[in-house]
Amino acid sequence: MRPSRAVLNFTHKCAMSCDWCYVPFGTPPPTLVMVNRIISRIAELGFNSITIGGGDPFQYPFISDALRHANSSGLFVHVDTNGRNLRQSATNLSLIEEAVDLIGLPLEGSKSQIHGQMRNSPNHFDLVCRRVKWLSKLRDRLKINTVVSALNANNMLELGELMKIIAPARWSLYQYWPLGPAIRAATKHSINDSEFAECTSILTATTKNSNFTLEINNRESRRESYPIIHHDGKIFVHRAFPFSEFTSLGNIFDSNALHLINSTCSGERPQTISRYSTRKQNAMI
Repeated sequence: MRPSRAVLNFTHKCAMSCDWCYVPFGTPPPTLVMVNRIISRIAELGFNSITIGGGDPFQYPFISDALRHANSSGLFVHVDTNGRNLRQSATNLSLIEEAVDLIGLPLEGSKSQIHGQMRNSPNHFDLVCRRVKWLSKLRDRLKINTVVSALNANNMLELGELMKIIAPARWSLYQYWPLGPAIRAATKHSINDSEFAECTSILTATTKNSNFTLEINNRESRRESYPIIHHDGKIFVHRAFPFSEFTSLGNIFDSNALHLINSTCSGERPQTISRYSTRKQNAMI
């Protein structure tokens, strides 16, 4: 099965310093021309969905044009943001309503202290809670992302209770993976497979009657499942087991890009397929 989704990551900079982050920041800044070319190329190659991330895409003044371009290209548009530059304005709310099918915000703890320790930012929890409240009318397209590590695993039950109040469309849990730059935090954050499974199995039981989808992603399920494209067009994919590294697949504009992607990536993992089969597909029926 070929991948139906591509990830476009901005790798220039991030206003936060989460030590478990896998994105290799520090590249030259993006331009709208190149970003739109990449989006067009992703659509041209037959992908159905795009996830736009990398710190906070809303830090770039051109992001509204890029999101509208992705939407008008027929892609299911998923954008992940840390919320720092997502201003609570009528203009941004209209942009999300018009051009974004799924918007992801992070919560790594049920209270400011735990979330702040995970994100190295003491005030970020309150900011995310304000953004969530602001997006309350769009909860059908709100996704909460949680990285689970040794630092916050014991708080997952309490965070699950907070999710019942927030009631997002989806709560996605990700096992900490010492991938790429994130290897620097392995001593602090490592959580083994059995610990992650135990933690998430309890959540499955306690949230089964909740009005959101609980999505559990262990690190191995994410290997070689989708291409990650940087804003300069370079393509990477999670390397095969047992390596916690990225493999380069060249550039999205290479003539053999699709062949390399299809021969390397296995396609969307089962637990995430339903993420991208809602609003836009329903609107086309």
